[in-house]
Amino acid sequence: MKIVDKYIDLGITDSESIFEYLINNLKETIRTYDFYVAWDKVLGNVNKIEVSLNILNSLIGKSNIKVEFAKLIKAYPEIVSVIPVLIACRDYTVKVATIDGDIDYKFIKKSIFSDNEIEEIIIFIEKCGLLKIFADKSIKNLVDYCIGVEVGLDTNARKNRSGTAMENLTEVYVKTICEKFNYQYLTQATVMQIKSQFGIDVPTDKSDRHFDFAIFTGSKIYLMEVNYYGGGGSKLKSVAGEFKSLFELFSLRDDIGFVWITDGLGWNTAKRPLLETFNATDFVINIKMIEQGVLEEILTKGL
Repeated sequence: MKIVDKYIDLGITDSESIFEYLINNLKETIRTYDFYVAWDKVLGNVNKIEVSLNILNSLIGKSNIKVEFAKLIKAYPEIVSVIPVLIACRDYTVKVATIDGDIDYKFIKKSIFSDNEIEEIIIFIEKCGLLKIFADKSIKNLVDYCIGVEVGLDTNARKNRSGTAMENLTEVYVKTICEKFNYQYLTQATVMQIKSQFGIDVPTDKSDRHFDFAIFTGSKIYLMEVNYYGGGGSKLKSVAGEFKSLFELFSLRDDIGFVWITDGLGWNTAKRPLLETFNATDFVINIKMIEQGVLEEILTKGL
């Protein structure tokens, strides 16, 4: 690892104390207000099927609901494609295991459904409990209900938003530094984009490698990988090993630098692999270190 002046300003002058500073200043969260629910996505998904949902609203509270549902499918076959959403499923084909074997129920968009197909659809919605929910008025409005379903489904995307949130947070600092010193940068940069934009050939460990950031100072390209781990897991060890190997590809090049920006309390469960990569590479830093000016010094001094 390399020691920069900012470390000395902070009173950390050796690798052990710098690593301790890294560990002791990991962020507990990078979740902003928009992390929890992507409302534009949720409301957009519901808006696409709102007409069909309002048609289905006419079934709520009906006594002879099987007959009424069949009539509705014949009159408005487009409502069939929204049935999976009502059970919080994204797929148009739903597989069900029975004692007689697996059954595939298809809810694809069609202009007309046969009586047999409608019967199969009715069987499905009855056995999965939807008919009862319609009949006893457990749901008052399917549009409102589906907003809730979409919110629930959107929680599956939070893991991806953690990565995006870290990249977005880092880009605030990267953009500020680049504007201040007239540097150029790319996000999700491929080796081909870097060659085309900056004229530098970058060795890579795999053909589909995308660097979270590539910053060109005019004489040197800095490749940056960014991630955040709020919890532990085996992936942390493999990521640390991956970036250690990636640094080795650039270590003999004076025109390429590598900076790994990582954060999150998950590293408290994987200190050893993080330390190994920390010692074997030039720069492993976190958000606190960026705030203290470490990244700016690395870029401006060509370290």
